[in-house]
Amino acid sequence: MSARKNEKANMSATAADVTLLRWIGTIGIALFLVIFPYEKGLFNGYELAFEKPIYAAAIFGYVLLIAAAAYVYRKAQHHSYRGFLSIGVMILPLIYWLSSFQAVSSYYAKFMTLVFFLLAALFISSLYLAESKQSRKTIEYALMLSSYLIVLLGIFNLFGQMYNRDALWLAHDGYRLSSVFQYSNTYAGFLLALFLVSLYYAVHCIRPSARIIHAAMLVPIWISFMFTYSRGAIVVIPVMILVLLPFLRFTKQIAYLIFMVLSVIVSMAILGKLTTNADAIAKLVQPTETKAESPISLFSSLPLQNWGLLLLGMIVTTALIILYHAKVGGWMEAKLAKVATRKWSFAAVPVIAIILAAIVAGSLLGSSAIRGLLPDKIATRFENINLQQHSVLERLTFYKDGLHVAEDYPLFGGGGGAWQAMYEQYQNNPYWSRQAHSFFVQVLVESGWLGLIALIAFLVLVYGLYIRKFIRHPELRGSHFIFFIFSLGLLMHSAIDFDMSYVFIGAVVFICLGSMLAPYGSKLTFERVSLKTLTDRGWFKLAIPSLLAILSLFAIIIAARESSAVNKYDKTYALAVQQQTSLDDLLPMLDEAINASPSHSAFALTKVNWLEQAYAQTSNADLLEDAIQTVHLGRENDPYNRVLLMSQYRLFQTKGSFDESLNVIDEGLKKFPWDINLYEAAITSYVKAYETALTEKNELNAGKYSQRVTDLSHEIQRRIDQLAELPPEQQQGRSFAFTPAIEQALSQLELASAK
Repeated sequence: MSARKNEKANMSATAADVTLLRWIGTIGIALFLVIFPYEKGLFNGYELAFEKPIYAAAIFGYVLLIAAAAYVYRKAQHHSYRGFLSIGVMILPLIYWLSSFQAVSSYYAKFMTLVFFLLAALFISSLYLAESKQSRKTIEYALMLSSYLIVLLGIFNLFGQMYNRDALWLAHDGYRLSSVFQYSNTYAGFLLALFLVSLYYAVHCIRPSARIIHAAMLVPIWISFMFTYSRGAIVVIPVMILVLLPFLRFTKQIAYLIFMVLSVIVSMAILGKLTTNADAIAKLVQPTETKAESPISLFSSLPLQNWGLLLLGMIVTTALIILYHAKVGGWMEAKLAKVATRKWSFAAVPVIAIILAAIVAGSLLGSSAIRGLLPDKIATRFENINLQQHSVLERLTFYKDGLHVAEDYPLFGGGGGAWQAMYEQYQNNPYWSRQAHSFFVQVLVESGWLGLIALIAFLVLVYGLYIRKFIRHPELRGSHFIFFIFSLGLLMHSAIDFDMSYVFIGAVVFICLGSMLAPYGSKLTFERVSLKTLTDRGWFKLAIPSLLAILSLFAIIIAARESSAVNKYDKTYALAVQQQTSLDDLLPMLDEAINASPSHSAFALTKVNWLEQAYAQTSNADLLEDAIQTVHLGRENDPYNRVLLMSQYRLFQTKGSFDESLNVIDEGLKKFPWDINLYEAAITSYVKAYETALTEKNELNAGKYSQRVTDLSHEIQRRIDQLAELPPEQQQGRSFAFTPAIEQALSQLELASAK
């Protein structure tokens, strides 16, 4: 008896430990969703200013993975696809790590490996921890709370009670709402997924309180969506609806479309007045060259009108949805019960939706009278939805240029940060875009075809498993379907924009991918005996959690070291700017940051600039040599860094190493062939070299330099002619034309040649 009691006690203790680990991990995921969106959505702009919060989020996620690994070990999951999914998702950071060996930016190759390891960690944590209903609901509630807070923050900025920098993004045609993301298209992609999720809740929630909350948020979400003025997201919505409807029961499909139409109609009814007031509020609140930002009171006339209209729209929409559930829903279920049993019923509503969408699209695009009912800016955006508009043509150019990069880096790509480093070498015209405007193109450029195929295979496997289990196990269906909607909506929009460059968006996607499969954990078992035998072995049970824990600890150490280096650099830079600390005191501190992160080009560039300034003041040759050595090491890690390249060119000029400086500027022209400033520097340098060669009576060099100037001049003209062939709808990008300095240098060459 005593042995049996001990066994029961041990089992009880194990169960308690497992529950504790699950809740620690679940609360961690929930906190991640609530805490981290407010740091610009954890935007990865491949610049120092964006890195610190991403490292903090990464360390947080790695700790979560350790908790998940402990949970997996104690729970002893066997015979399941989840172990192989955990390995599969780890292939993504593995490929990024492999690509770092041929990376064009050593630092950002490592940085992106850490980012993808974070995404993998969140997927694995969600995959296991969201298995129980309580844990899954906690993650659901956290996701919706975080999302609704982001919407409310955006509206407070729109109505003038708050000011957050770039929450209203100033575009060429006025302000566009962007909330925490500071980029309206990404916010639109987020809102389209959230709108479809809130509709699902409004249709399926049983508790009246939950139904009211989600129904009430439909109008604020759609109003926010309209204020982003995003055309791409508008196009994605009908595609998403057609994908989602077949997963719903026949009567729920009807309710879904009805609620969507209701909320859109109510929103559009108040949108005109809201737009007029919001434009007036922006003039009062947003900073200009002559005034600082100045938020206004909720009780001022304009915001009070807007809040009143918004609340009215929320009340009307919510009341209609509640009325539908109370009076219409049950009646429709009874009337359509026979139709719902027909095999074709799941496709009937989608077909009707396609017809209605075609009618609406035709009306908006073809009827100026109907567009006239909309606010001017929104009507203009609808009117310009076509395949010849500049944003479509520019994106197609990005994608073609990305394929050209992949031709030179086919297998593993150019490593993390490859697009922002190399796109100018491959671009068709001098546009400026540090993002590829497509998650999949960016992955292709950074990790090659191997990385892109691995990503697509992983997504196909995850969605394939989910759809298969969704169909085969109707008893397990539930609100976890919102994770499917959220992840698919974000991924679909990220195919045409750089949403996934926001690490928070990527985190939401991978948390949703894991959470939507988690409820089917007991059904994700292997049917083949050989696989069962493999997973039953003791080493396999221990292998996955041990590997996850070890990798997490290793990643924590790397991320903490890089974060510490950034902190040291920030402290050093602050001392230089704010306290005017001497260079002798600053350099040892800066060297500490460089030693902690030797491949970070921003650190090297700062040291080079300080040494160059010191040399200009003291003419100390040792300072110049130190600067040259520092820029050389910096360029070894980041050879495509234009600022480092120009610093090296300038330092060689200062030293009198003119041949070396000409080699550097020629390298720059190969890597940045659309930078007219480099052509200017090259031509003026070669003309000076030509004049020097004439003075020294070195005709061989003089002829070589003269021919080089002629070739560069012809290349400029060839590229100008190439730009003239762009479609009229496509914007050229940066200016590219003969500058006064180039024309003066060419005149000098002619005069010198005539003597």
